Amino acid sequence: MPAPILVVAAALIVGAGLSFALSNDARTRRTLKRRPLTPIRGLREGEVARVSGRVVAGERVLQAPLSGRASVYYLATVDQETGRNYWREVAREERYVDFSIDDGTGRLQVVTSVPRVAVVRDLHTRSGTFDDASEIEEAFLRRHELKSVNMIGLNIAIRYEEGVIEPGEEVTVLGLVRAEIRDGRRVLVIDAPEEGPLLMSDDPRAVHG
Repeated sequence: MPAPILVVAAALIVGAGLSFALSNDARTRRTLKRRPLTPIRGLREGEVARVSGRVVAGERVLQAPLSGRASVYYLATVDQETGRNYWREVAREERYVDFSIDDGTGRLQVVTSVPRVAVVRDLHTRSGTFDDASEIEEAFLRRHELKSVNMIGLNIAIRYEEGVIEPGEEVTVLGLVRAEIRDGRRVLVIDAPEEGPLLMSDDPRAVHG
């Protein structure tokens, strides 16, 4: 295959990957917005429902790798420039822990065993020719067996993005409501339904849609 065609093919692959990620988030938001909200006090065991409220952290809290923010969910990605204005994702780190939602009518436990999250990516940084990677960025790259410089020691054009769901933040969640016994008490939880993942977003377009 001639070299120009290879370049075009690579660009199409990168574009397709980015397009898929964006369309996946958009699809998650649309699915959430189509569902009417149910107050937590009105939930019934066995129904698939959507609730919105503020995040209440449990015993475990995560630290986002690029910003250090306390969170119950984070997504951090690294893209590397592969050609003029063409980027390829080279690292993705997604972590989550269980938490609760409080909507003022009650509190619901969120089980994040199988989530699909449309998170707002509000941290954007870069390193490159005249901008060395920070210590935090270097640490993140090392964890994924990557470097900020090429074989001759020149900086590689890299961009870093992060989105988090923090304690106190408003989120909306769609999943199956079921009961569990915790510490001798019967509590309602929301979890992934049999037919798919738990859907979640902190995007105001979904939370208030």
